[in-house]
Amino acid sequence: MKAAAIQGPLILISPDITDSAEPEYAVRANYAEAIAEAGGAPLILPCEIAFLETALAVADGILIAGANPGADVTDKRTEFEKALVQGTLARQIPLLGICHGMQLIGEHLGGHVVRDDPALLAEVTPHIPQAVPNAVAHEILIEPGSHLARLSEATRADVNSLHRHALADTGRFRVAARAPDGVVEAIEADGQGFCMGVQWHPEYRLTELDRRILAGFVGECSARARTVARGGVASRLAALGLALPDAPVPPGAFVGAVRHGNVVTVSGQVPLKDGTVMTTGRLGQDVSLEEGQDCARYALLNALAQLGKVAGGLERVAGFVRLAGYVAAAPDFTRHGAVIDGASELLRTLFPENWAHARVALGVSSLPRGVPVEIELSAVLKEGE
Repeated sequence: MKAAAIQGPLILISPDITDSAEPEYAVRANYAEAIAEAGGAPLILPCEIAFLETALAVADGILIAGANPGADVTDKRTEFEKALVQGTLARQIPLLGICHGMQLIGEHLGGHVVRDDPALLAEVTPHIPQAVPNAVAHEILIEPGSHLARLSEATRADVNSLHRHALADTGRFRVAARAPDGVVEAIEADGQGFCMGVQWHPEYRLTELDRRILAGFVGECSARARTVARGGVASRLAALGLALPDAPVPPGAFVGAVRHGNVVTVSGQVPLKDGTVMTTGRLGQDVSLEEGQDCARYALLNALAQLGKVAGGLERVAGFVRLAGYVAAAPDFTRHGAVIDGASELLRTLFPENWAHARVALGVSSLPRGVPVEIELSAVLKEGE
């Protein structure tokens, strides 16, 4: 049976990781259920930094879920989510943080978290009323003029609660709501697209405000997906926080690309960023897999710059014939294909309808300028172009 096409924007959910001999990912099902109910397509995102760029390339939205109240999240989750927030905001992908997720976003934006805040345990406002936040616990006061105020159409609302730590109110964000005792309950990042954190748990969908937050988030994700889909390569690059560089001047007696009929062959391109070699060395020795994949992406960007220059614009590209990747590697390194995936995945993101290509990934002892990766590309132009 043919699988149904994904409906709605793709929203990746960052889960918790258990701290045990055999760690497991853990996330309550109601996070995914809430996103699906609001019209999104939820997908649990493993905390693997090696695949972060690939994840951000396909994501229409990111949701950072909560954690056990008062418990320290694992170092692996912390490291991954810090990189996730940085990459998400750089690409202006809609971002929603819930409980721990709000605190993490706040820390990234210059705030700090007060651990085991005595104010939360004073019972003036019930922040930990019960083990499961399936009932409203206290009121929040919503800041007029905030995005949250526009979603709620009110200045007060009731929310559930389950947290022992609190975010201080200083940072590159504005406080969008507080509890009556002054505890920060929602934040928003100005100038970062849709970026909101809430201290309570709207995934339980106890109130109209909960549903409006989820619907507003999914709506922002849908709008971004539509913009990227119709905007062409330039918009897709911008969504990734990238831009097409100027075509590098060949350093020898050859040209950057040659056109024969409707076929363009691009000379091998090395990973230059702002005209400078990104790194040198060999995979499996001096260069990590992640660094190699990043080099492959930038080498591809330079190849696309050469292609666009000869073709008269990347919108003239009908498809691709072959991508060849050369990896300078130590003798025992065998993951050449994983390195070149950095280029292939980027090509798929930028040309979603005509990205398919044949490929070779070869290991070599050295490459020009000491770089770890070189990319060669050939493409077919549209008829009559």
